[in-house]
Amino acid sequence: MERNKNKKVIYFRKLSLPLALLACFLFLFQFLFAQTLPADNQIGAKQKSRHKQNTSLYQTQLKIWCDALLKIQLQKGQDEGGIFCESHGFVHGRCGDAVYPLLTLFKLTHEEKYRTAARKVYRWSEEHVSQPDGSWLNEAGGKNNWKGITCFSVLAIGEALRHHSDLLTKKENEEWRERLRKGADFILIYQTFETGDINYPVSAAAALALCYKILGDERYLVRAKALADFGLQHFTENALIWGEGVRGPNDTTPKGLRPIDVPYNMEESLANFALYGTLMGDEKVLATVAASYISHLNWVLPDGSMDAGWCSRQYKWTYYGSATSDGPAGGLALMQKRDLRFGEAALRNLKLRVALTHDGLLHGGPRLFERGVPVCSHHTFTSIKGLATAIDEGIQNTADVSLPNDKAFGLREWPEASVTQIGVGPWRASVTTNDIASSPKRGGHPMGGSLAMLWHNETGPIAVASMSDYKLYEGSNMQKPVSDSALFSLTPRIEVISNGIRYSNVYDGEAKSRSFSGDSVQLIVQGHLRDSNGNVLPGANASFQLTYTFTANSFQMAIYTVAAGARLLFPIVAASSERVTYKADSTLAVQKNASRIKIFGSDKRGWESITNTRVFNFVPGFEAVPVQIMLDKNGKGLIRIEVIK
Repeated sequence: MERNKNKKVIYFRKLSLPLALLACFLFLFQFLFAQTLPADNQIGAKQKSRHKQNTSLYQTQLKIWCDALLKIQLQKGQDEGGIFCESHGFVHGRCGDAVYPLLTLFKLTHEEKYRTAARKVYRWSEEHVSQPDGSWLNEAGGKNNWKGITCFSVLAIGEALRHHSDLLTKKENEEWRERLRKGADFILIYQTFETGDINYPVSAAAALALCYKILGDERYLVRAKALADFGLQHFTENALIWGEGVRGPNDTTPKGLRPIDVPYNMEESLANFALYGTLMGDEKVLATVAASYISHLNWVLPDGSMDAGWCSRQYKWTYYGSATSDGPAGGLALMQKRDLRFGEAALRNLKLRVALTHDGLLHGGPRLFERGVPVCSHHTFTSIKGLATAIDEGIQNTADVSLPNDKAFGLREWPEASVTQIGVGPWRASVTTNDIASSPKRGGHPMGGSLAMLWHNETGPIAVASMSDYKLYEGSNMQKPVSDSALFSLTPRIEVISNGIRYSNVYDGEAKSRSFSGDSVQLIVQGHLRDSNGNVLPGANASFQLTYTFTANSFQMAIYTVAAGARLLFPIVAASSERVTYKADSTLAVQKNASRIKIFGSDKRGWESITNTRVFNFVPGFEAVPVQIMLDKNGKGLIRIEVIK
């Protein structure tokens, strides 16, 4: 019996060699065969396993947004495959960036409609905005021939290939890789250090690094490093990235300020810098980006919004971020392991975007939907790109952690931008004395000690800065007002009309401020009333003084000027659906869910008649009650605000 057992062992040992060879052959055949299968028949195993576990809000919202985009993706005609924009009446040129998030969603859901949509929008882009020189145009049909956005198209296709090439056929992979190469070669020639604002050279660095990883061309690596080194020169002492406007080492304003835009920084420049650092394993870049994100968190309010009424590209501020960038989730996901607050900030901002989504599409401000403003598709198809990065980088819903504005902090001074932040009790605010004046390229933001944000823990925003004069600095990226009430500046301000010309503190780039802090915080601003061109109000009575006082229980703004006919305009954020009443004690009350804003003024004339009146501005998309206070005979006026639970 033992002998037969040994024979059996010997037999299986002899058999094991050919079986092993057969197994190896079958494995090799299966592997090679899998690589040549049409993409319709395969899902990358690693990604499938990785994505199967991620059913977070990120995935849920990506599906909601993509489903809505599919409904407005044209299925026939000359623009077949393009994503139509109801607001502008055409297909935006950058909708091709949706190829990446649509493939991400296909991998998550296995629903073929998303891959089909990705293929169609890619084809639309190739037929309408792709150029023989390798670039892409910002818009089709001659509406905007800016080619700088090529770096963003390269990033979208590159990320689609890096994460999801297994979802494409061999022919598609070859075509997309060749298109990627043409785009990269164009960037090598076109993108100088000074082309566009700082988001362009930084994003081009990420695009070329990505192309190097996919295509292996050393030229891309060399240029990517040079652009990244240039980008590293654009951080202030407080780690804010600058360059959204005037750039160059000596290009500062008369006050020595730099153009800074928090939404563009968090959603585009830092996000793509984080991608570059991750791809290249560049610890210097990653450490710089982490420190900068930490600094930028000071501008994230507790509800996930961005305090950006003072920023250099404020004309695209939507309260949750910028109108045409990717959202902060992607960049913060890339950096999340370095600081849990990054994940918390991403989640809060996403929740705010969810709240401003209607019929599946993200609107460009808090009250656009209620006012019946046609929605611009741009907000949604760029936001899905950031969500795709967050999902593919494995972002998770975080445990609650505190952000800098969750607790009172007193004063924060930002000398590089001439902005002061205030955090007293439940109040959060910012006041700006910047001197970055409007120009044909940039502008609209307030100056002269303007209150850029007044926010309360119980009510959210009470006052916000909008464009001082609503102008379409980027026509295809901004929405057109249809009535005068939509042109009303929401910035609290002193205003005088003289000979048909408007003079205000918001136009004064030479105003100066000083602050005092203790149990309360006080800011005093002094300057001169000017028109939109910076001309001082004629005569000897152009000077003004603003005094802001913050206590745990109230906010107060006192003004002084002897300019004839001067008034204080203080629009109070209030939706048409929120009840505003004039009380027997001559105060105004705005009902905000479980709390009430109570407004006191030194002059109440006309208050009774404005309770049902609302003004509006697309920046950042709020409605407001136009509270007005005429000054007394001594040139003084005052408004005080309390919040009652």
